[in-house]
Amino acid sequence: MGKSSPPPPNYEPLAQASEESARIMADLGREQLDFAREQYEEVSPLLQEIGGLQAAAQRQQMDQAADYYSYMQDTFRPLEREIVADVREFNTDAYREQLASQAAADAGLAFNRTRAANERSMASMGVNPNSGRFAGITSASGLSQAANRAATMTGTRQQADQLGYARSLDAAGLGRNLPGASTAAYTGATAAGSAAGNAYQSAGQNYMGNMAIGSGTIGAGQEMQLSGLSNVLNAQTNAYVNSNDSFLGDVGGILGGAAGIMKAWPSDRRLKENIREVGVDQRTALTLYEFNYKDAPGRKFVGVMADEVVLVYPDAVKLQANGMFAVDYGVLGIEFKEVA
Repeated sequence: MGKSSPPPPNYEPLAQASEESARIMADLGREQLDFAREQYEEVSPLLQEIGGLQAAAQRQQMDQAADYYSYMQDTFRPLEREIVADVREFNTDAYREQLASQAAADAGLAFNRTRAANERSMASMGVNPNSGRFAGITSASGLSQAANRAATMTGTRQQADQLGYARSLDAAGLGRNLPGASTAAYTGATAAGSAAGNAYQSAGQNYMGNMAIGSGTIGAGQEMQLSGLSNVLNAQTNAYVNSNDSFLGDVGGILGGAAGIMKAWPSDRRLKENIREVGVDQRTALTLYEFNYKDAPGRKFVGVMADEVVLVYPDAVKLQANGMFAVDYGVLGIEFKEVA
């Protein structure tokens, strides 16, 4: 009734190769993880030190930027305001009138001083101060000297004003670059802070990246193993199911020789024929059927169908190597029996 099946192809070398590939990849992955850990422990203190220096540079540049800004506000900004105020004052009629009045006063003062000096000089030479000759000489000489002296005094005052104004402009110019220097210092401080943050994080990021590489290597090895074993299982199943002496040919032998000890029985509907409902199991509410196996047409059995059992009692259903389902009747508490 049942014929012995030839042994399936030997795929053990392929399975062993898959396991070996997984082992090699796992070893490599662990080496990568160990290297990543060693590198982290070696580089982390150095990067922490670099980060600390960059953070210190940030604080220093922030202080410098604040000092530039404060110096501009406290020193050069008031000076610029004074210069602007002076410029506005110079370009007024009142200021020009003030300069003219000062020039006139300088001229009068110079004339009086010159005349007094001439009178003393002429008197010492015996010239009568009241004579017309004395008056003419005194007038001509006094006017000339007074004009020269007044012009000198006025020019000197104006030169002093201009020199002071020019020096004020020069001083103000010294602070012209302070806003830009302050901004550049703030920018440098920001860059130093960002670099410090990157330095603090880079060791951990490198470690995590290398961990990902190591775990990827291990995962690749496991995928290689699963792929190889899956190929083995698929090839064995196909070869076994498609052979002339497949599992179906062994049903008779199973029923005859192992009926007393076997709990998981072939219950796939595809293995059966002449299927007829004969009742319902009261405890499980599963439908009971009478049938015979296609490879054992002369024997009838009462049992369940795996495709119905798996819907409500999936733990009782087993997938066999040939792709067919079997039912563990012990889990269901139902007796699988042969009927006359």
